[in-house]
Amino acid sequence: MIFFGLIFLGCQVFEFTHFYHQGLTIQNSVLGSTFYVLTGTHGTHVAIGVLWLVLLYFYSFSGKLGGHMGALDVEVAGLYWHFVDIVWIIIFTAVYLVEYLGPSGIWGSGLPTITK
Repeated sequence: MIFFGLIFLGCQVFEFTHFYHQGLTIQNSVLGSTFYVLTGTHGTHVAIGVLWLVLLYFYSFSGKLGGHMGALDVEVAGLYWHFVDIVWIIIFTAVYLVEYLGPSGIWGSGLPTITK
């Protein structure tokens, strides 16, 4: 998880830099502010999770990560990562995939309608 978290953060820095040089900033549009706040907040939580896992990794070598409390620490870190992953599925869908559902997207005129 540490490796993939670092890859995600690197890609996010690249994407932020690319969009900034394209003119997308927090100040110039609702799209920019929404994009940077949503993905930036998620990136902050990923960075916290990576730091947490690195600390647990080094803490495990001290011999103090045994027993019930050590297992609980690892379990809580795992639950945190599951939460971050689920939130990313929602953010990814809202930010990156919804544009394909609109008038110029794969369904032409938007979401399909159900007729009776």
